[in-house]
Amino acid sequence: MATTTTSAPSREKDADSKHVEHIGERKDVQQVQVASVDFQNALLEEKLNPWSWSSVTLYGVILVTTLIPMVLDCCMNGFDGTLMSSINAMPWFHRHFGTSMEGSGTGLLFSIYSIGNLVGAVFAAPISDVFGRRMGMFVGSLIITIGAILEAVGSNIQLFMGGRFLIGLGVSLTNSAAPVYLVEVAFPQWRGLFGGLYNVVGYYTGALACTWTAYGTGFLSSNWSWRARVIIQVVPSLVVMGAVFFLPESPRWLWAMGKQEQARQMLVKYHGSGKINSPLVRWECRQIEEDLQVEIETGGRRWWDFKVLFETKANLYRLWLIFLVSVFSQFIGGSVISYFMPVMLQNAGITSSSQQLLMNAINTVISFVSGLVGTLFVDRWGRRTLFLWGTFLTGLVYIPLTVQASFPVPQITQSMGYGFIACIFLYGVFFSFCWSTLQALYPAEILPNDIRAKGVAFQGLISGAANFINMYATPVALQNIGWEMYTIFLVFHFMEFVFMFFTLPETKGRSIEELNHVFKSPNPVKESLKMTTVLIHEDDGAKEVTGV
Repeated sequence: MATTTTSAPSREKDADSKHVEHIGERKDVQQVQVASVDFQNALLEEKLNPWSWSSVTLYGVILVTTLIPMVLDCCMNGFDGTLMSSINAMPWFHRHFGTSMEGSGTGLLFSIYSIGNLVGAVFAAPISDVFGRRMGMFVGSLIITIGAILEAVGSNIQLFMGGRFLIGLGVSLTNSAAPVYLVEVAFPQWRGLFGGLYNVVGYYTGALACTWTAYGTGFLSSNWSWRARVIIQVVPSLVVMGAVFFLPESPRWLWAMGKQEQARQMLVKYHGSGKINSPLVRWECRQIEEDLQVEIETGGRRWWDFKVLFETKANLYRLWLIFLVSVFSQFIGGSVISYFMPVMLQNAGITSSSQQLLMNAINTVISFVSGLVGTLFVDRWGRRTLFLWGTFLTGLVYIPLTVQASFPVPQITQSMGYGFIACIFLYGVFFSFCWSTLQALYPAEILPNDIRAKGVAFQGLISGAANFINMYATPVALQNIGWEMYTIFLVFHFMEFVFMFFTLPETKGRSIEELNHVFKSPNPVKESLKMTTVLIHEDDGAKEVTGV
């Protein structure tokens, strides 16, 4: 129960003050600061034993129902990203299609995937809003399957690029539906953890599968050295298509479709341990209902209306943050390291194809572990803290990367080459720990329920456009201006830091409905950092929260 002091008659104020003083003298009282007293109170009233069998079972249910589809969908994105990096280091691939490791041809081969992302973003929101979040993941997975088969059997570069286009389109559909599903289904107090695991485990599971498959098949002296790793992309998409409709639908989508009882049953089963009178479920249902009522009063939800994204100051602020996260994640140099690492290693003196693939595999493992550790701090340190530190630290690492890249290849010593590799690995550690945990989570959770699917699709559009420009322009720029390209990314690092410091609000400790109040305030950053001091104590087995 939460008791707060308000502007009531003085007699009530005195009673509340004495109550607070009395609590403060008790030894079993814990004083903490929280972003939302109501949220904290609902969690305490739930009285869950975190180590009871029912709780452990609940963890497993939530893990399966919220993480598995995210892992598989994001896995396909990670697989494709690392796939092209490893294939670009293979002579058999370039010999078969008549391409090279650098230049405009390579840029187009990489960027056609992003064009597919752009096209997919147009259809992602209508599918998720009309047919449900699960259908968005299913349709995207089906298109990915077709694209992967086309890549594998293609006899010319045009067919291969057509397959990459379809994969980009399908991934756009799945990766628009999956984060929306995640934040709408996950336990509210674990939203940061599951959001971090979605991107980290999902991406790096695919990346590791592809990297080590690439290393193993790299010793084959035939076109199967690259065809084998292409066809493996079919596996996760088939699993998604087979499993997605066994998962519960988003309760917020069900509620918006007029299926309140189904939504309530889903929350009772997965959030309330089957308890009909679960305090947490009652609180969630009340928040969803109030949010939907506001939505109805302002015109309701129209799947075809994208202009709603630009109609209010709060929504425009959200779009700015989505732009900030999506664009700068592409333009702070990580994509250059990920996609063109073979060229960088070659510049550092590592010219063997097998050595390059091995270094790429080791880097992926280290980044994966760093990302896993980072997910444990998303809800503890907060999104804003991780974003700021991640941008600052990767910027510091990029300084020696830029300096070492400025040396001509003949002047690069063995020690300089090792130093360059160490910087690449360190960059991956910082980026994965801070940025990879938040890239999918933050844009999805800051959007209100009525425009979440549209906003995440918009993110895919912006991210795809930025990725296309980055992937097409970078190889051409490296060919023409060389190491000076690194200085551009270095400048972007610190531009990003300044923009985020002044405009990026914190989201931890609040439900996704409570974040609406943050964005409607005159200063969202200041509002998001406000904390309420509360006293938590035990009273005959019942937990209370008293605001002070």
